[in-house]
Amino acid sequence: STRAGPRGTLHERLPGGATSARGGGGMTGEKGGLLAALRAEALKSRHAAPVRLAVLMALPMPLLGAMPYRGVQIFSAWNYWYALFLPVCLSLVVACVARADARTRMRGLLGLGFPLGRAWWAKALWCLALCTLSNLVVFGIYLAGSAFSSQGLTAAGTLTMLLCALVNTVTAAWMIPAGLFLTARLGMLAGIFCPLAAQLVGGFAWSLVPLPQLFPPSASMVIPTSFIPVLPSGEPLAADMALGGALAADGMLTLAGLAVSALAFAALTAAGAAWFARSEER
Repeated sequence: STRAGPRGTLHERLPGGATSARGGGGMTGEKGGLLAALRAEALKSRHAAPVRLAVLMALPMPLLGAMPYRGVQIFSAWNYWYALFLPVCLSLVVACVARADARTRMRGLLGLGFPLGRAWWAKALWCLALCTLSNLVVFGIYLAGSAFSSQGLTAAGTLTMLLCALVNTVTAAWMIPAGLFLTARLGMLAGIFCPLAAQLVGGFAWSLVPLPQLFPPSASMVIPTSFIPVLPSGEPLAADMALGGALAADGMLTLAGLAVSALAFAALTAAGAAWFARSEER
């Protein structure tokens, strides 16, 4: 049986009269509570718009461009995916996930014993999982198409395409906490269009940024060139080998850019979780 504990916890009565806290402050409780909140998010939207958007919006570009032409696979459609379709898809997914509890201020999750900060992290991680799903759909279609190329399926090609899909996820991840915060604070339109505009402007203006790998919106355009043979413009790498070589030459800068993108996601999510917890206390 269960009884109410301190704010944000539930206590479960064990045999012999002992009790154990669920969602408490210990390390095990923190991890277990976060996983439970993440499962609640997944169950809530697995048959709803976010999952359908994540899959369906990932289909058009690879279906149009993944099949080889004269034995050669062209990656321009993949570039159009992460330059245009992914930001639109992710903005809509995040706004839909945020809207589900925006009006009730997540009281549905709180009723299950989840503190607001942990519920916020669960929403951000669920959106990150959906972003990963979208990119894996693109990867899967391109992988299937590579079987019909002159080289066929290769371990090296499979690995580089998989890494590119993960890179696309990491460099776009900053949009998730930004969209969650803006939706909760200003409404759904702000949550969709503000991160989307920042991503598109920062992405297409990458050449104006001194170190574009270290600025997440620009990094999403230039870092994939280190993994698949396509320029930020969408042209094949052979169109400008000098530019492609320059973008892919510094592996440490690429790794630093991925670290900055991951830290941006974590820092923005932590800041949003702290703000949301304080807003409920007030």
